[in-house]
Amino acid sequence: MVRPLIRRLLLALLLLLAGAPGAAHLTPNSELTLDIGDYRVQASLTVPVGELRYAEPALSASDGAALRRWAMAHIAARAPDGRPWRIDLIDAHITREAPSDAVFRFGLQPPPGATTRLFALHYSGVIDRLSNHFVLVMLGTDFAGGHFGDSPRMLGALQQGAADLRVDRGPGSGWRGFRGALALGMHHIAEGHDHLLFLITLLLPAPLLARNRRWAAPAGFKQTVRSLAAIVTAFTIGHSLTLIGGAFLGWRLPAPPVEMAIALSILISAVHAWRPIFAGYEAVVAGGFGLVHGLAFATIIAHAGIEPLQKAQSILGFNLGIEAVQLVVVALAAPGLLLLARSRHYDPIRTAMAALAAVAAALWFAERATGHDIAAGRAIDAALGYAPWLLGALALAAVIVWTANRLSSAPRTS
Repeated sequence: MVRPLIRRLLLALLLLLAGAPGAAHLTPNSELTLDIGDYRVQASLTVPVGELRYAEPALSASDGAALRRWAMAHIAARAPDGRPWRIDLIDAHITREAPSDAVFRFGLQPPPGATTRLFALHYSGVIDRLSNHFVLVMLGTDFAGGHFGDSPRMLGALQQGAADLRVDRGPGSGWRGFRGALALGMHHIAEGHDHLLFLITLLLPAPLLARNRRWAAPAGFKQTVRSLAAIVTAFTIGHSLTLIGGAFLGWRLPAPPVEMAIALSILISAVHAWRPIFAGYEAVVAGGFGLVHGLAFATIIAHAGIEPLQKAQSILGFNLGIEAVQLVVVALAAPGLLLLARSRHYDPIRTAMAALAAVAAALWFAERATGHDIAAGRAIDAALGYAPWLLGALALAAVIVWTANRLSSAPRTS
């Protein structure tokens, strides 16, 4: 009676840890992640080598062929009518970092006429020998269900005597996945303060003309609109190219250099907002740095579908979500910038905002270069969560300044 109770308590703890962000491997147990497509399922299995050796002392981790045979002997899937799925082992390797893991990737193919969204999964590796070992079964990607790999979800846990799990994802559709990708793009750009700050910083000098390496007279309405449109379009094209390349062609760079380059893009844009250093070429710079920002976007959406059509729908929805938020930001900021640029108050406002962006960028660059949080950087990041209020304040300030100018220029009557 005591041992079943202990097992239940341990399982509850594992479920809690698996639901915590970044807690993928806090325990020496296995993890089986499923990515569900329209026609097949991909499974990624991670087994701690120490546990594997303890359960299978005769199995050598350096014997690749033996590892493959062991993995294939312990996994199976069946359709609701009992027909077996086809299982293919795509990859098997041992990680180098300590403690090392054995990592396997499988392709699971349902029989003709069977759906990928309802099946019985069987996995018995290690748990057939060790009674205190658990296998956490996670959902990675389910495009048709509107679930993406940025937030893995617990499906269940396997243990000795319970090696079978019914996977039932319910009905799915391409439209549901597209909506999910759209929402993911909107959420990511809204929460991605560095991306928005880069865009806003580039917009600051858009309503001005550069003369003698200084920002001078305000530009005309049409020229300002053309400049704003060119900046947003170039940034969109830039990040779209690397987003597509990352999803379809596997373009990758290590995350730290990409994040450092994003911080550097904000710093350069802040200097330009203070003093023109690439006047007339803002769209080119926006497109160039958009390529870098797109590499960061690609890490979010790269695994948002395991089939070409799903990937295409994911990229389209994600990109449209990003553009929707960008257009809202431009629509909120542009009128205020146009009005303020025609007043004597714009220079100090622009300088102050450029300085804030430069400080934020420098702190973020230092954080990303060293890998350590800086309290001031975290504080600025948290404050930028109130950016919509800042845009509202900018619009209000523009209205106040415009009204004051109108009143001061109105003819006085005695």
